[in-house]
Amino acid sequence: MNVRNRDILENIAHSIGKYQKPLWEVIRGSGVDIINRDWDNLIILDACRFDYFQEQNQISGELSSVLSQGGHSWEFMKENFIGRKLHDTVYITANPYSIKLSESLFYTIESALGRWDDKHETVFPAEVLELAVDSHERYPNKRLVIHFMQPHEPWIGPTMDRISERMNLTGYDKAHAKSDFDTNIDGNNPWEEVKKGNISLGEMRQAYTESLNHVLQHVESLINKLDGKSVVTSDHGELLGDMLTPLGPRLYGHPHFIYTKNLREVPWLEIGSNNRRNVISEDPIGFEHVDQNVINDRLQALGYKSDRSDN
Repeated sequence: MNVRNRDILENIAHSIGKYQKPLWEVIRGSGVDIINRDWDNLIILDACRFDYFQEQNQISGELSSVLSQGGHSWEFMKENFIGRKLHDTVYITANPYSIKLSESLFYTIESALGRWDDKHETVFPAEVLELAVDSHERYPNKRLVIHFMQPHEPWIGPTMDRISERMNLTGYDKAHAKSDFDTNIDGNNPWEEVKKGNISLGEMRQAYTESLNHVLQHVESLINKLDGKSVVTSDHGELLGDMLTPLGPRLYGHPHFIYTKNLREVPWLEIGSNNRRNVISEDPIGFEHVDQNVINDRLQALGYKSDRSDN
């Protein structure tokens, strides 16, 4: 399919999504207001489905499922953060969309994007853990929102390592970028490789599972290093070859125009504590901005198109 036809179909799909979303939310609800829930540390796993989390999680706590207010990261941020004064909260994040948030929103934003791994094109969980612990030491009287990038692809684990030995999955979305910087393709789209059969459904789901297990180990370690009540949740789910109708087609990732259970149902794991934090609200101190071209590049590396980031 050429670029022009693809863009036409995407625009049609986005228009349809504007009608699907309100209808879906009439039936299922608009989702949980995470800010008004009770927690000191809100730990967000990116693109984490409830069913996979329920099967893999070993962290003790009270687990339930909730509906996210977004089917993708920026929608989640818009619905939960924009228009509020979260001056008692520090946002620690590896998600590139955080650059779009204003300095007056949180007390401050601590970005992990400076810890980006160029080879794997992501921020590893260990880096987010370290930044979160450091932020807690510097801001002991603030709530913490801690946003890991996993299990969002590129996945981490032995299955992904084996896949990477036979094909290059880095930089694939640069071919679809509509921006002024490099648009030369130098990698393969993992979802397309699954559709072609070059990556099996089993391999893809195993790679996702391993990435989830990897980040959960760091989440458990982080919880043990923080005081207060912690909650583990996700910004949205993920389609892993799901078929919305018996005849298909199979869908992958988190398309902006689809609203379905496995994209909106996310975990809500509460880990209680007798040592609650004394939280205070103060005027924001701002945060260090990352260059926009760098952000666009990293959004693309994660499979997002920079020109769709407002949708």
